[in-house]
Amino acid sequence: MVKLPLSKNYNNVANIYNHIMRKVHYDYWADYIYSISSYHIGSKPRVLELASGNCQLAYFLSAYYPNYFATDLSDIMLKFGKERDIKKVCCDMRTIPFKTKFDLIVSAFDSLNYLITKKDVAALFNEVNRLLSKKGLFTFDVSLEKNSYRHIKEPIRKGIYKGIKYTQETDYDSNKKIHRNKFFITYQNGKITKEVHLQKIYSFETYFDVIESAGLIVRECFEAFTFKDANANSPRAQFIVMKK
Repeated sequence: MVKLPLSKNYNNVANIYNHIMRKVHYDYWADYIYSISSYHIGSKPRVLELASGNCQLAYFLSAYYPNYFATDLSDIMLKFGKERDIKKVCCDMRTIPFKTKFDLIVSAFDSLNYLITKKDVAALFNEVNRLLSKKGLFTFDVSLEKNSYRHIKEPIRKGIYKGIKYTQETDYDSNKKIHRNKFFITYQNGKITKEVHLQKIYSFETYFDVIESAGLIVRECFEAFTFKDANANSPRAQFIVMKK
């Protein structure tokens, strides 16, 4: 069996990301985030998005909030981003290179699940506490265990985008609480690469514990894209967090 080169996350998936996410309505997603945040913050907030990817959400959300900073660990993903007057910074969400305060901090589409250890999650929330303005909000969504069980019902997906063929294999280790996506990407020149994306599926209660330890409080917690209270059996949860 040929051993495929293992690439860094999103170095190659960046080329097919729009196709993988083609069913996501980013305009609706931006509307939802605006609806859960606008009432609590000022009319001209300073906004920071963590793990912005290729800035599809930033494109729409920045129409509401023009003073917008998009960040991501992958410079390649940021370069693929839709253009608007968005400031982009490549950085790790555990060590955010800003000193000024933000009125709204946003993280979307399970980005926190990419933090594999509880120590990493705690580091993020400590950074958020440092950067939030006095009455600022941090809103983020996470994938919970029910969502992983949903996705493994269709463990193999295949597609082709701009001549690039790919196979996505999904599995979930319920003991280690690790959700894994393996991507096999074949380019038109025959080159094949592999990427493995790991996500940690933390318990619903873990987020409340780590948030409180970081000096923050949960103002609201909804099932994603709704205004219904989330619980441990929800597939996804949308947190709205403030300083104590």
